[in-house]
Amino acid sequence: MSSSEDRLVSLVQGPSRWHSIEHVPTATSTNELAKQRTEAGTPPGLVVIADTQTEGRGRAGRSWQDQPGGGLLVSVTSRIPRGDATLVPLAAGLAVADAVRRQGLHVALKWPNDVLVNGRKLAGVLVERLDTALVIGIGIDVDWRAVDRAGQLAEWTSIAEEAGRDVDRWDVLTDVLRSLDAWLCDVDEGDAERLLAQYQLDCATIGARVTVTTPAGDVVEGRAVGLDATGALGVDTERGPIAVIAGDVTLG
Repeated sequence: MSSSEDRLVSLVQGPSRWHSIEHVPTATSTNELAKQRTEAGTPPGLVVIADTQTEGRGRAGRSWQDQPGGGLLVSVTSRIPRGDATLVPLAAGLAVADAVRRQGLHVALKWPNDVLVNGRKLAGVLVERLDTALVIGIGIDVDWRAVDRAGQLAEWTSIAEEAGRDVDRWDVLTDVLRSLDAWLCDVDEGDAERLLAQYQLDCATIGARVTVTTPAGDVVEGRAVGLDATGALGVDTERGPIAVIAGDVTLG
C-alpha cells in the first residue's frame, strides 16, 4: 500500500464521518451504487470509488464523461444535516476547491456545482437526497494529458495538465474527504456564515453578468450579486432582484 493510500485508510479509520471505502473497477454510477448500499442498510459514512462509470450523471440528468483511471469518481453518503441541506452542494464544491489548491492550483467555483481552473471545468458535484441520507457525488478530472478533446471536452481540463506533473488521486481524495467533513460540520451546526463567506470569495459567478436557465425553462439575465442564506444566487435584473434556486449559468 502506498503512503497516499495509507493517508486515506487512516482518515477513514480515524475520527471522521467516513466509516468504510468500497472501490470497484466499474460502476454504472457511483451515486447509484451508494444509493443501493444505503437502501440495503449501510449507514451514512460510506465512500464509493469507481475507476470508470458506464452511466455517469451530472446535474439535470446530463451524462458525465470520464477517462478510465484518469479521474476521481467518488460518491459519499452523509446523514441529512440539521441545518439547511441546500448548502451541501456548496460545501462539496468548497471541499474540492480546497483539495485542488493543495495541488498548487488557483481554483474558482461556478455556481452551483462546477470547479474551474483557468476558466475550464475540472470537477462537478451532484447531490441527491434519500429518506435516510444524502448521496454526494463528485467527479474530478485528475489526469487527462493523453486525452484527445473534441466538442464539450475541449472546455475541460485536469489537475495534472494544469500542474504539469503526475498527481496521486488518492491524495486528492483524502484531501477532499477531510475538507468535506469539516464543511459539512458547518451545515450540521446550522452555522452557514463561514461557508457562505468562503464560497462567495471563491465564486467566479459573483459580480459577473450571467444568463441563468432555470429547470422550468425560464431565463434570468443580469448581474450576480451574492448568495442568500440558503445558497440561492441573487441576480440583479431589469425587473429587479431575483433569487435563483437552481439553473444553468452562462457567464458574460
